[in-house]
Amino acid sequence: MKTIFVLLFCFLSSAYAAESDLTLTNGKYVNLSAGSQYLQNNQFGIVDVLSLPKNHWTTNKVNNFNLGYTDHIYWVKVDFSLPSDEHTYLVEIAYPVLDSLKLYLMENDDVLSYAKLGDKQHFNDRLIKHHNFILPINKDISGPLTLFIQAESTSALQLPIRLWEQQEFYETDQLNTLFLGIYFGLMSIMVIYNIFMYLSLKDDTFLYYVVYVSAIIAFYFSLSGLAFKYLWQGSLWWNDQSILFFLVAAVLAGTFFIIKLLELRRNSLILYRGCLIIIGSGICLLFASMYFTYGTMIRVIILYASIACSWGVITRTVKLFEGTHFSTYYSLAWNAALCGGLILAANKLNFLPNNWFTEHALTIGTSIEVACLSFAMAERINSERRKRFVAQARSMTEIRKANQRLETEVMNRTRELQTAYDKLKHISRIDELTQVFNRRSLNDALNTECMRAKRFGHSVSLLMIDIDHFKKINDTYGHQCGDKCIAHIADMLKKTCTRAGDMVARYGGEEFCILLPECNEGDAFELAELVRKHTEASFVKFENTAIKLTVSIGIATRWGIDLEPHELVKQSDMALYFAKQHGRNQVSLGSVLDS
Repeated sequence: MKTIFVLLFCFLSSAYAAESDLTLTNGKYVNLSAGSQYLQNNQFGIVDVLSLPKNHWTTNKVNNFNLGYTDHIYWVKVDFSLPSDEHTYLVEIAYPVLDSLKLYLMENDDVLSYAKLGDKQHFNDRLIKHHNFILPINKDISGPLTLFIQAESTSALQLPIRLWEQQEFYETDQLNTLFLGIYFGLMSIMVIYNIFMYLSLKDDTFLYYVVYVSAIIAFYFSLSGLAFKYLWQGSLWWNDQSILFFLVAAVLAGTFFIIKLLELRRNSLILYRGCLIIIGSGICLLFASMYFTYGTMIRVIILYASIACSWGVITRTVKLFEGTHFSTYYSLAWNAALCGGLILAANKLNFLPNNWFTEHALTIGTSIEVACLSFAMAERINSERRKRFVAQARSMTEIRKANQRLETEVMNRTRELQTAYDKLKHISRIDELTQVFNRRSLNDALNTECMRAKRFGHSVSLLMIDIDHFKKINDTYGHQCGDKCIAHIADMLKKTCTRAGDMVARYGGEEFCILLPECNEGDAFELAELVRKHTEASFVKFENTAIKLTVSIGIATRWGIDLEPHELVKQSDMALYFAKQHGRNQVSLGSVLDS
């Protein structure tokens, strides 16, 4: 629960404080917020703004642009210059909870680029799919430029505007994403681990802890804009309300967790009743947040969460003085999160320099907090367990053995099921006689390749191959010889088709197909001729008899929006029929028949 206080502290400090000096950080980005100009007006359009004299603008004299919570619309003007090079530049507004942004990139009075952004717009409408707001600048744009931003938000109106070289932006973003991935991964591991602990011990403390940590993860995920990017891109209402919902949910889960961990109901009736009041108020706010706007509820919820966190501090202090042994871990957890929050806030207030550690101090602190709270719960469980260890030692041993047997049995059964599944999957896609793909696999691959070809504009070729006079071979030598001939042709086709991505399949009976993605008609014809010549030069030995084989081949090649699988099969089949009607042992092109 103590994390809520830190979350609020940093949330508010980001709304009212200035960033540290980011004018130029290691050559990676330029801070455009410092020295920007702004004016308040709910009526002006871009034409009106361009015509305003300079004395109407107020200069931002701090390193970040923060106007706190406001119902007004602001115009922000940023002047900068780009060098004449081949680099692509990006303008980033690194605050993902702004409602509405209209960005105009101007050169003199000409609009070079325009973007409408904000979390009131669908995520897929963004020019660059990033959780922050990004405006790309074309390579051919250089010289003095002016960026006008019309900003409106029910959240804190904060505009950390950064100019990036594109490569540096993505490299830095990868590192930030990696760090966040590690953070969320570790927090998720703690959730999963404690779920198993709850299922094993049936102790509600673990369940409340799981909900608490999950709410913190969800709150961070929503506040950072990652949830809007990955989970609910089209739900604009929930994107706002989720921040409120998960913040209240974290307070509620943290309060339940404190009651259970410190056993307040049994040990301290006053502290317990205070927690019940917090829980009742939180439930009311939880429902209210679903019906009222973000701007209305955020101030109420921040006040509520502040009171709840203060009560948590009082509870922690009282229990620490009472000598509760696992309250030491509880205090250490709080101090770690608090230090992380103070470092981040000091960074935002420009008391500490901006670097990787100060930017991520809160995530490090909350990670330590989660680990310490886990130790606190483990110590509590161990304390209770020691009291009845002797009586339970024998039964716990049996339980461990049973669990090990169960795990072994599950692993063995899973291995058997996987083997059976792999075998069944192989049988369902591979022709048993020839060990090439069957017709079902061909149809799936044909549909996939045709869709890819239509998307990327390349061609697809299909070879339909039939063994000449196959009925005569069956009638003369029997079906065993016929099967051997079919298997021989399949082996030869696999050896001939060596290009990666080509697919040999048995279409039915003595017919085969070769699917050639990204292959034009000329290359398909060369391969077909190679198949025909190899077949003509080979023979099948059956009962001291050398049986000569030939094949007829029909080729169909298509591309563009009219590329359909059934049309490709139909054209190749017609070409095959033409080849067989005109003497067999030849290759026929479907395009010739169409003409």
